[in-house]
Amino acid sequence: MEPAKKLNIDLLQQIFAKHEGNDVSLHHIAEDCGLSSSRELAESFAALLRLPLTEIPEEHRIERELIAMIPEQVARRYTLIPFKQENEHSLTIVTANPLEMDAEDTVRALTRLEIHKTVGVEEDILRMIDQSYREEAFIDESLQDIVSLEEDIDLVDHDSDRIEIDQLKHQANDAPVIRFVNLLLMKSIEDRASDIHFEPAEKKVSIRFRIDGILREVTPPPRSIYPAIATRVKILSELDIAEHRLPQDGRFKFKVHGRVIDVRVSVLPIAYGEKIVLRILDRDALLVDMADVGFEPDMLARFKRILQMPNGIIMLTGPTGSGKTTTLYSALSFLKSPELNLQTVEDPIEYLVDGINQTQTRQAIGLDFADCLRSILRQDPDIIMIGEIRDLETAQIAIRSSLTGHLVLSTLHTNDAPSSFSRLIDIGVPPYLMASTIKLLIAQRLVRVICPKCKTQYQPPKNQIDIIRQHCPDADQWTYQRGAGCSECNHTGYRGRTGIFEFLEVSDELREKIGAQYSNAELRETAIACGMEPLAHNGFMKVKNGITTVDEILRVAQLT
Repeated sequence: MEPAKKLNIDLLQQIFAKHEGNDVSLHHIAEDCGLSSSRELAESFAALLRLPLTEIPEEHRIERELIAMIPEQVARRYTLIPFKQENEHSLTIVTANPLEMDAEDTVRALTRLEIHKTVGVEEDILRMIDQSYREEAFIDESLQDIVSLEEDIDLVDHDSDRIEIDQLKHQANDAPVIRFVNLLLMKSIEDRASDIHFEPAEKKVSIRFRIDGILREVTPPPRSIYPAIATRVKILSELDIAEHRLPQDGRFKFKVHGRVIDVRVSVLPIAYGEKIVLRILDRDALLVDMADVGFEPDMLARFKRILQMPNGIIMLTGPTGSGKTTTLYSALSFLKSPELNLQTVEDPIEYLVDGINQTQTRQAIGLDFADCLRSILRQDPDIIMIGEIRDLETAQIAIRSSLTGHLVLSTLHTNDAPSSFSRLIDIGVPPYLMASTIKLLIAQRLVRVICPKCKTQYQPPKNQIDIIRQHCPDADQWTYQRGAGCSECNHTGYRGRTGIFEFLEVSDELREKIGAQYSNAELRETAIACGMEPLAHNGFMKVKNGITTVDEILRVAQLT
């Protein structure tokens, strides 16, 4: 391919003509031109066409009047954004492809203005389109109404002890506040968010969505209206709107696109008000088929075989947010049958599932895991799912249930699969009982999946290859991929998540060493010798297969 310095307009037009009709990003066209990035392509456009190159800062905001001039579908189709209007007769646009003459004609016809073109980097323009259309159209319209509402009402001081409850309730039920909360919930579903964080500070409030495990900021409301928004959430959750000193928990449901979404609410007093976290519990997103969790075919077949055993204990381990709940529910969905009595004990119940009997612990009235389990055993269960084994009494009942012919599924907080044995010994479980009842241990983490729309090849730095080579000697021969960033993935390069696993099926050799109280290191060596694939190796296999990136495995598996 011609080097970048030999690019000319004819060559650029030929390359664009070759890709015409295909959904190809400018990043890929840049590579076809012998350039390393869409930024270099923009610089080449600017130099060859003698057009200004416009840098768009991340904090830049485009005026609403300009955004209203060009529909979102036009901006996305031609990868352009209205940038500024210096007088009433002309409009400056930033475009990633100044060779696209239809774009200029379309914008001129829509605005009836003289159009001045400048060149921008594709990723910057797409980021501005997302900010200016998705967030502006979805939330900021409601924010404008809220700002207008501020001028018409006497806002309460969030630091004052003289808050009028009736006044606050009245504000919370005003149409702009209701619409803002509703639109925020709808946007969270559109963006596949698992949580919404409301975080008040002294002079501002921030709102963040957790998307694919990473928190991202969205347009915040004015600080002074936040008490009304918090009260609105409390009203929906049937919480005490007059209580600002104690934590509160609640839940509510809303309907969007024909789906009923459960929301779990946690309110926590902090220095400048109340922090609120909404956990979005989308049943359609959680109840996935076991094949979609991330298990390799051989691992999935072994898991299903063990799930069909008449008794024993299966444990999932990992930190909070590692996908244990998703895996457990997918296993229960696989096991669900009219011929079986499935019973769960959870804290809290995240999803209500037809065909499964679910019980929630209630610490306030003394109903803990152990109390629930004792009652459940009198309900003739076949399969029991315990949300988490936290203490000796719960562990003893789980073991006893296994020994008396029940299959028990549960979770445990440990860093890897083999260390689960020492964790259970720490809480008082005799080693011989563990050895005789535990059939399978799965350590799990979630990693982000490369966006399929902008997947591209790259070469990781040498220090990363050196780390991979410690686990996979053929790392130098792999083809590595990552996401370049596009509108589909909000320019992160990732869309969705999948699991990586340590799959430890307890063998006879391992049982002997558990009973003899071997150390964690010795148990781990034995487990690997018996066929356990370490977490990092499983993750790097997903890198080799183009599912995720090296950066994700290094981040999640904490390798250096």
